Amino acid sequence: MNLEALTEELGDRLDTIAGLRVHKQPPERLTPPAGFVGYPESIEYDQTYGRGSDKITLPVVVVEKLGPARAVRKRLDDYVAGSGAKSVKQVLESGTYTQFHVITVVRVEFDAVTIGGVDMIAAVFTCEIFGSGS
Repeated sequence: MNLEALTEELGDRLDTIAGLRVHKQPPERLTPPAGFVGYPESIEYDQTYGRGSDKITLPVVVVEKLGPARAVRKRLDDYVAGSGAKSVKQVLESGTYTQFHVITVVRVEFDAVTIGGVDMIAAVFTCEIFGSGS
């Protein structure tokens, strides 16, 4: 799997979510609501019988501006839902890709982050991606 091409495809798919400002790589600055494809957490080689598939664990991040807790949760609701037009899970898993075979969004975790000096809340989606080994 070509990592650059893979992240481009994921960024293109994420960009189909209306109202989300998408960056195909971690940005130095951004304006929420925004999403980006992070750096891989791991690459595991030869994960299937016959040593044919590799597995990449990769984060996809959606950030929202901080504010009252209730308002932040409301702004994140559609992104973290398991289904729906703005569901990151549904949008990524329903895509058609050429760089890999399968993507599964396995979890979402939340964290306070600072990007470009601005404090935000991040929903970090962990994606497991399987594709042909090289």
